[in-house]
Amino acid sequence: MKTKKWLKRIGIGFLVLVLLFIALIIFLVIKDLKSEQKLNKEVEEIQDIMDATEFDERAFKKKLNKTVTTGDYYKVERAYKNYLRDYLKINDSIIDFYDKLEIESLLTMDNIKADGKDFFKTRSILNSYTDQLDKLKASLDSMADEKKVISYLKGNASDYYKDYYKQIIGDIRQTESEKELSKYLEDSSTLLKNTKKAFDFLSEQQQHWVVEDDMILFDSEELLQQYQTILSEIIDFAKKSEPSTEENTQNEIQNTV
Repeated sequence: MKTKKWLKRIGIGFLVLVLLFIALIIFLVIKDLKSEQKLNKEVEEIQDIMDATEFDERAFKKKLNKTVTTGDYYKVERAYKNYLRDYLKINDSIIDFYDKLEIESLLTMDNIKADGKDFFKTRSILNSYTDQLDKLKASLDSMADEKKVISYLKGNASDYYKDYYKQIIGDIRQTESEKELSKYLEDSSTLLKNTKKAFDFLSEQQQHWVVEDDMILFDSEELLQQYQTILSEIIDFAKKSEPSTEENTQNEIQNTV
């Protein structure tokens, strides 16, 4: 009889342990789901800040510096925000490069007369711009490398958390901010290529043009047409840029031919 009671108590104790274990598992699962929901909301709010017409830098930095999750999602959140911080540094560098491109001054007649007809200084400046742009492109491309992306995720993480992390990182490259960044790169590359083409042409054909009354005069209609075609490419680019840039660039070009 005592043996049966003892076995019964063991059975009840085991059942309690099983129930406690199940309750613990349910608690952890619910906690994990809540962390994922919090992080999803945090990511969405960050993307809204990035896509806003006016970028709120203060709100953005506040988001990057705080943490809303715990456990494995904490690792994912910190990895995401550290990656985003470095990604935005490259973003800012590209925009700053684009804003500081001094192309208009190179197209002035003063520069053409001062640096022609070989244009060593002008072409050196354009080559320097191109080198800077290539480095910025390489830096941005490196941020898409899977090893680079995963390197931000510190400590051991299961495949589920790695896949979730890579997903939210991938979402960054789909934002309006990313599209704008790609446009800055494309526009900078196009502007440099077309401007360099203009000065390469003048240098290669230096025996066939002179400057008179602040105008470039070619000795043949064919060369004039070729040069004007190159300049029209620069003007077409300006038309896609800011109105002030278009007007200033077009005026400088029209004053040279």
